[in-house]
Amino acid sequence: MNRVCFSTLQLFNFIFLLCLGGCYEIRPPAEAPAGMVLISAGPFIMGASDEDGIVGIEVGVDQLPRHPVYLKNYYIDLFEATVGEYRGFVRETGYREPYSWNDPTGQRFKDADALSDVSSIDAEVFCRWKGKRLPTEAEWEKAARGTDGRRWPWGNLFSKDKTNTLEMRLNQILPPGAFPGDISPYGVHDMGGNVIEWTSSWYEPYPGSALKRESFGKKFKILRGGTWTESASPFARTTYRHPVIPSLAQPDFGVRCAKDQGVSRRE
Repeated sequence: MNRVCFSTLQLFNFIFLLCLGGCYEIRPPAEAPAGMVLISAGPFIMGASDEDGIVGIEVGVDQLPRHPVYLKNYYIDLFEATVGEYRGFVRETGYREPYSWNDPTGQRFKDADALSDVSSIDAEVFCRWKGKRLPTEAEWEKAARGTDGRRWPWGNLFSKDKTNTLEMRLNQILPPGAFPGDISPYGVHDMGGNVIEWTSSWYEPYPGSALKRESFGKKFKILRGGTWTESASPFARTTYRHPVIPSLAQPDFGVRCAKDQGVSRRE
């Protein structure tokens, strides 16, 4: 069992966030939109510590420290976006296709496959077309690890058979949901592998971090989750952060959309 250790200030903040929940009137949960799940309002523990692994090898220094975050209600897609969904988007809007779709030497993508080779800009436009948005980095992490701070979506023990990462040696993207073991506490699939997913967040240090990097600031957007091209440890960990310039598209960059679920402050 993991121990979660905080400084006095962090503990105060966590208690404050718990109390903050009493300042909101959460509307009775409506039925989630098709293909989505409601992530209920409340605090969770974001980030990692040296208890989660060797810092600098298993745990990135930009994942430190653990810190409490309070999120309002929101919905997130149960599955990664598919090629078929994006083809419908392209047909309706005239938006450009991913480069790999026209590469004669590349993989032939099926409609059921998880979408890939899209930039942050492409992902944002696509999610807006669906009446949704990209999740924030914090929203993605809560949906992946729940409130118990797990290292992988399925728990704290690594298993190479759980998800589509380099260890499986499949060397290809699969349809979302192909690995039933890769499921989060909220029932969200493939957050540990298949394609790495864009978030709307800029790459910044966490609260309480003394880390300084030239890459911090509004330069790089964060991708989250494991991918078929990388090892599950450390890259499939729920805390792993992958900063990339927003205009870049790669064969393992995919999309999962989110959507607001309203809350109102009490008078």
